Amino acid sequence: MHDKQLQDHLYSLEERLLHPDREADRQNLIPLLMDDYREFCTSGRIFNRQQTIEDLLASSPRTATIHYFNVELLAEGVALATYRISRGMSFTNHSSLWLFRDNRWQLHFHQGTVGS
Repeated sequence: MHDKQLQDHLYSLEERLLHPDREADRQNLIPLLMDDYREFCTSGRIFNRQQTIEDLLASSPRTATIHYFNVELLAEGVALATYRISRGMSFTNHSSLWLFRDNRWQLHFHQGTVGS
């Protein structure tokens, strides 16, 4: 996968996770998360895979937009995505570590921090 293709592909996966309400079947999001997935939330909480799945399945529509999306290939099959999410006048910074396993990209780790 070329750099632009990878960036576009991971952007589309991040969009799906940011807006799970847009999925015809939210269950299709579950395979995007690795078994040992962890998330450091903007609230300071730490979510495991199951907690994140429960949140994805129950979440309401969000008025959130991704900006400044960038992907850096760290090694073969390892990519770091960084971006900013705006919600009205507030924003948060995000980073996601994606791994290519079983012939697909899966999210291994995600962190969100409050912007300043």
